[in-house]
Amino acid sequence: MILTSDSDMLVYDIGDKNAVVFFTGLDIYENPDTTRVSSVLKANVYPTAQIAKRLDVPSLLLLAYHCKSDPTLSLSQARRRMLQPVQDASLWQRFKEAYAIKDLDGISSAQSLGIEQRSFLDPRLSELILQLFAAPGNGAINIYLPFLIDDPSRASAWYVSSFIRQIIYDLIAARAATIQASLPLPTIVEFSRRGLRTVPSIVSPLPSSDPIAEQKYICDIHTLSFRLRDAKARFRTISTMFQYRIFALRESYRWYIINSKNPPSRKSIAPTMTGHVGSLVQWEDIHLDAQVCSVLYALRMVKQCLGYITVEKLGREGILELQDTLEDLPPLSWLLPSSVELRKFADEEKIEVPQIVSYVMLFEEAEDHSEDSSDIEAIGKAAC
Repeated sequence: MILTSDSDMLVYDIGDKNAVVFFTGLDIYENPDTTRVSSVLKANVYPTAQIAKRLDVPSLLLLAYHCKSDPTLSLSQARRRMLQPVQDASLWQRFKEAYAIKDLDGISSAQSLGIEQRSFLDPRLSELILQLFAAPGNGAINIYLPFLIDDPSRASAWYVSSFIRQIIYDLIAARAATIQASLPLPTIVEFSRRGLRTVPSIVSPLPSSDPIAEQKYICDIHTLSFRLRDAKARFRTISTMFQYRIFALRESYRWYIINSKNPPSRKSIAPTMTGHVGSLVQWEDIHLDAQVCSVLYALRMVKQCLGYITVEKLGREGILELQDTLEDLPPLSWLLPSSVELRKFADEEKIEVPQIVSYVMLFEEAEDHSEDSSDIEAIGKAAC
C-alpha cells in the first residue's frame, strides 16, 4: 500500500496486490470496541489493477494518456479511443517512459555493498542508495529532505544536522569507491527550505583516496560518537529518549555558536525537554523543536546506514564504535512525543531541567575542532 498525495501514482504499474491511499482520504474515528484501541484509522483504498479491470481496460496508463492529450474527453470517450491506434507514437512513448519502473541493474552492486533490501529502510536513505548504485556514474544525486515546521524567517532547521548527514554521505561514498573505483565521486544535492523557497544545496562527499580527507572522515565519526557517549554518560539515569533529545538540543545550540548566531534562550530550551503545556508557544520554540527533530532524524539515517553497509578497513574501528553507540536509538515515534506526552514523561522521570539546560549551553571550544575547515590537515593528524 502506497500512501501519497500524488495522483500520478495511480498510473504506475505497482502490481496486482498493491494499492494507493491518498492523505486526503485518511480519517480517524472513535473505536466502538472500547476493550481495544480508542480510535481507528480509516482510508479510501485505490487498488489500481482492480480499477483497470472494472473499467475493462488493460491498464490505467493509456487511459491517462488520452485524458491528458484531450482533457475534454469523457471517460467513455477515452475508453473508446483506447481501441484505436495511437496517433502520435513518439508522444505516447515519452509518456510511457515518464511512468516506467525501470529494472534496477545496480541492485547487484548494492547487495555486494552489504545493503539488504528491506522495507523499513528510511525513505531518504533508500533514495540515496538507489540513485548511487542503481545508476552509477550519473553525477548528481538528489535528496529531498522531509518538510519541517520551522520559522520561515530563519535558516532552515536542517542546517544544524549538516555535520551528521555529511558523515552518511562520506560513509556511503567511501564504500562505493571500493566497488566502483573507476567512476567519479558523486555529488549530493540536498533540497530543503531557504527562505520561502525550496532550493538545492550541493554537498560533496570526502574523497577517501585523499589522506587528509580520509583522516577528516575518520575524525568526524569519532567526534559524533564521542558527543553521543558524553550526553548519555552524563544523564545515564534517565531514559534513552531524553538522552538523545538532550544530545539533539546540544547539537542545535552548538550550531548557533559555531555560526556566530544568537543561540536559543533558556526559556526556549526548557520546554523542549518538558513540553509546551500551559505556555504561549513562540516562533523560537517552534524552530528549536524542528532543529531537534532534524538531528534525531539524521541520527536515524546514520544508524540505518551503518546497519546496511558492509564495513571494511577504512575507519572500521570508529564506525563499529558509532554503531554500538547508536544501538539503543529509539524509533522517531518515541523520540518525538507530543507536548502532553513529553510533560508526562518528564514528570515521571523527575527530569532536572536546570541541569540539562546548563549542559546544553556549556560550549567547549576544544570539543569542536573537527568542524574548523581552516585546519583540516591538523584534524587529520590528530585523528581524534
